[in-house]
Amino acid sequence: MSAVIEIDTLRLEGMTEDEGRRTANAFEDTLVELLTRDGLPPGKTREDVEDIDLGQLQVVSQTPEGIGRDLARALFAELWL
Repeated sequence: MSAVIEIDTLRLEGMTEDEGRRTANAFEDTLVELLTRDGLPPGKTREDVEDIDLGQLQVVSQTPEGIGRDLARALFAELWL
């Protein structure tokens, strides 16, 4: 099974274009890894992913790659709630 996830808005304040691209790439790679490894939780559908609004998140990582991974993990964790 394949899925397409489209992020409507991801605002990364204070980042350069390059840092934003690195963050987005790490986000995508991590989310793909998590979904490939664990899939969607039982009873969840692709539509459930579309309805997730993470709002504002506190990020503790200091690198663009770390921030991207943290954001992907937060999104994935929301699926399991």
